Amino acid sequence: MNSDLKLDDTRLLIFHEGRKRKIFVGELIYLKDKDQYEFTYDKKYTRSKRAIPIGPEFDLFKRVHKSAKGKLFASLLDRIPLKSNPAYVDYCKSQGISANEKNLIILLGAIGRRGPSSFVFEAVYKSEFSIVNVVKLRQQLQITQHDFSTAFDLKEITLQKMESGNSHDQNTLKLLQIYFEFPEVALWQLKQTGSRIHHHALSTLIQYFASKLEPKTTN
Repeated sequence: MNSDLKLDDTRLLIFHEGRKRKIFVGELIYLKDKDQYEFTYDKKYTRSKRAIPIGPEFDLFKRVHKSAKGKLFASLLDRIPLKSNPAYVDYCKSQGISANEKNLIILLGAIGRRGPSSFVFEAVYKSEFSIVNVVKLRQQLQITQHDFSTAFDLKEITLQKMESGNSHDQNTLKLLQIYFEFPEVALWQLKQTGSRIHHHALSTLIQYFASKLEPKTTN
């Protein structure tokens, strides 16, 4: 099954990686409407006695830093190898991106991910999965909220609130996404709690998730 995760080409997370710990430092965002980059320090990081700025432009006493229009902060731009570098194409190939890639956020999260400093730039992936996926599946299979929530060991009231838009429980949403992305996990869960629901609903759910399993290849 294909993942719903897609690379977010407007965001980047920055961490400080020591010998034993990796600490969240802040987030870099590209504001498309303003053609400007914005970096925000994590509050906890700025209060740490061991905090050091990620670059000369990033004063720790100022949480939010904005670049000039159309330009990336100089110290961050330095993390990206020059295209004139003979190894540039190999750098890009090793990170699975095109040598013609122009998006600086993508370049920073790939060939600029690690540099001479202890700061590490991590790409951000976003999911398009939402509670709408659950509603559509229930309606398609004609499974009630009661049977669905019982089958997957959820509180029915939580599912009701999420489907009505009165709750955005991210932990429950992530759990549901795991069932959708990994049907073997859904089938495992149905073995644990499926006996609590109507046999028709159970057989329908089992049939659906079994059909989503990756076919085994034979040599």
